[in-house]
Amino acid sequence: MDNQGFRVVLTGQLMEGFAREPVLASLSRLFQTSAAKIADVFEGGEHPIRDVLGKHEALALQKRIERLGAKARVETAASDVANDALILPVDDTPPDAGLMHCPACGHKQLVSKRCDECGVVFADYNRQHRAGPVVAETQSANPFPHTARPVKTAPQKPRDIHAAASDGWRDDWLEEDSVPTEQYHVNLFMGMRSADLSETCEKMMLGRRTRMMLSWVPGAFLSPFLWAMYRKMWAWGTVIFAVEILLPVVLITLGAKEGMSDKLVYAGLALLLINRLFWPAVLKNLYCRHARRTIRYMHRLAPTYASDIDIATRGGTSRTSAFVGLVLGIVVSLLSWSVMDTLYANVIKPTPEFTTPATLPSDPPPLLPNGGATQPPIDLQATAPNNENRWVATRNRLRLLGQSINAWFADRGAGVDPQSFDMAGLAAAMSLDAESMRDGWGREVSYLPEGQGYVLRSAGPDGEFGTADDVEYRRILQR
Repeated sequence: MDNQGFRVVLTGQLMEGFAREPVLASLSRLFQTSAAKIADVFEGGEHPIRDVLGKHEALALQKRIERLGAKARVETAASDVANDALILPVDDTPPDAGLMHCPACGHKQLVSKRCDECGVVFADYNRQHRAGPVVAETQSANPFPHTARPVKTAPQKPRDIHAAASDGWRDDWLEEDSVPTEQYHVNLFMGMRSADLSETCEKMMLGRRTRMMLSWVPGAFLSPFLWAMYRKMWAWGTVIFAVEILLPVVLITLGAKEGMSDKLVYAGLALLLINRLFWPAVLKNLYCRHARRTIRYMHRLAPTYASDIDIATRGGTSRTSAFVGLVLGIVVSLLSWSVMDTLYANVIKPTPEFTTPATLPSDPPPLLPNGGATQPPIDLQATAPNNENRWVATRNRLRLLGQSINAWFADRGAGVDPQSFDMAGLAAAMSLDAESMRDGWGREVSYLPEGQGYVLRSAGPDGEFGTADDVEYRRILQR
């Protein structure tokens, strides 16, 4: 039974009271591998260690792993494990190579700040137990040289039984002032000339949590998107681009089209103003969160801490990114404008105000019995409601006729010049019936080219063009 092999299995769970990141760092030092591989263990459930150990060695390894903060159990080595399983570091060097001895209890372990066995902090222990004796006061410090002063000596300390084992161990790098702090790494990440950002971030840091604090960023008022690109915040830059640039352009483009509500334009302009006020107020907090999460991620991929040069390179600023963001914003804005124009022309067609024209008599008013061209006197009181209905019908017919002409010109493209047509030419080209070209009084509508568009005109109740009662429909063609 004593010759039976045992294997230690990591359960993928943390011991109570331990945080994830310190445990990952400790296990990466124990197995001499990256923290990323250790992180996969905690995400994939149980993970056996490949080494087959004796009973006592397996129990000792289990105890050590649990002291580092990870739950483990011991089982018999009944079968082989996968090739990518964790293994204890083994080489041809002596067993003690690369290990340190605790100056307090003699426990052997990988280099660390604290003893895994007794918990003593090495830097504090060395300062207390390796300090030299108190030197006697010098003669120059005595204002009365002729007066003898007693020499003060340090009290005798008990002999350190582990001193011989600890003589060859260098621990000068473990002094507390040399251990990098999170704020030190945040300052490296944010780069030079970012003191205001790092100081504000320090106020927001509350343990592992970053509390919300509003703080104004003047440089982001012109364009929060370009500020985020300059600070290498790619994910947030994408979100800000969609809200700050893309959505206002779409709203303003749609609001400028005929048949769409003008409120869309006002909504787009209001959204531009809101972006200029909202994002500068929260970007410092978002940048602080971005910096802390990126630094933690880099630490998890390193055995202990990510190097200073890697942190400074990952953070900092990038003028190239800001320039690329500016060009991208201009291109996408123009492309969005063109896409919305195409969708409007093919999908969102404006609907006429009246779908069915009013039923009106098609015959002109009767002439005088003598056949003259002069009509009998009109009773204005009796014909006022009738004229009003014909006026509305005329405007409706002009609008329907104008929509048909617009669609015909749009289908033919820029090769058809609206200046080369008159009403008769359009009627022949479009196969229009005579009724669709008459106004509410039964008279033919005229077509007059005007600039980049045209004018449809009805002579009105008096039947004469150029008078005050003419009805007109103007349209500019978008070619």
